[in-house]
Amino acid sequence: MADEVFLPADWTNVPSGPKHWTADSRSDDPAARVAHEPTGAGPGDGKTFHFLFGYKTASEQDRSMLAEELAHIDDDVAVLRGAGFTVVVDRQATRQDLLDAVAADGTAGFYWSSHGGADGRLQCCDGALISPADIDPATVTPGLRLAVLGACYVGAYAPAWRTAFGGQPLVAGWGRPVTLERAVDFLEAGQDPDVGLDDLIARWLLTDAPLPPDPAVAGLPPAAVTGGRAKGIARRIRGFTGHLGATWEKHDSHYSVTVPLPAGRTHQVVVFVVDGAEPFSEGVELCGMEARVGPTSALVTPERLLAGSARPGYGRIALVAGETGVPEIVTQSFTPLAGTSSQQLAAHCYQVALHADALEFEIFGTDGD
Repeated sequence: MADEVFLPADWTNVPSGPKHWTADSRSDDPAARVAHEPTGAGPGDGKTFHFLFGYKTASEQDRSMLAEELAHIDDDVAVLRGAGFTVVVDRQATRQDLLDAVAADGTAGFYWSSHGGADGRLQCCDGALISPADIDPATVTPGLRLAVLGACYVGAYAPAWRTAFGGQPLVAGWGRPVTLERAVDFLEAGQDPDVGLDDLIARWLLTDAPLPPDPAVAGLPPAAVTGGRAKGIARRIRGFTGHLGATWEKHDSHYSVTVPLPAGRTHQVVVFVVDGAEPFSEGVELCGMEARVGPTSALVTPERLLAGSARPGYGRIALVAGETGVPEIVTQSFTPLAGTSSQQLAAHCYQVALHADALEFEIFGTDGD
């Protein structure tokens, strides 16, 4: 019979999680960090670009994602080195590695890849998290021009991250969860009309062109549903959702309708009543429908946003003010409530859902709504 193993009482029934590291014990492997010297001269002379991967070392899935991305950065590393940059590739990036990178003299840009949280925080290889509030803008090197945050959700907080980085660099990132395929597409060259890492490097690191400001939300309207009401459309909801085989739920100011789409996908449309304000429709009760796509960013081109939207139909694409300071992409439709048949309302609802879902899948590769 094997000897009984004694475990301290406080070791039992404790959920597993990231280890706790001391100041004298690193959470990463220093050997995972490699600096590649320049192979040429150019705009990167005396400057550094960092590839920082914060995937958790203990996760098999994370290690697989890391391997996929590492296989697609060789061309970017070669371009940067040929232009005079020193290129650092760190496969086990910690919170401190990011703080050190943005504070180092000569850092012109970085690509951080890991998981991101819905609150805009980045996850590090040891399970630690870093948020914009953790960075002192006064410590950021003034030469930082490009900050690419390859993590889900984090792009929706780009203005906060830009402020944390001293207000200077262009911050690009995903505003919604994305698939690994989308992340790899971003690293591959020539994915027009996508904006890829190669495009960002060519535009903002190989030139001294003035960096663009954050997309303005001050002049954008709020989501149309914020001015809507649910009163008066209960009977119409029951009628047109029957045509679609959709389900619905009533809220104080609107109805949320879950519309079934091809290939087993669905998308949620909010339906409400709003008074018309355009010429010749002032005061007319309109049935408004709106579906969310996600935050826009430097990674979303106008060509991609507008592709396929020129076909005759009821839906339209619009930008509205987002809660995090980043414009939100939505699809919308408005039609007079009186005199519009259930079949027509069903067509409006379906097209709004279909356009939103197609855009969401094209940009993020996911079915989030």
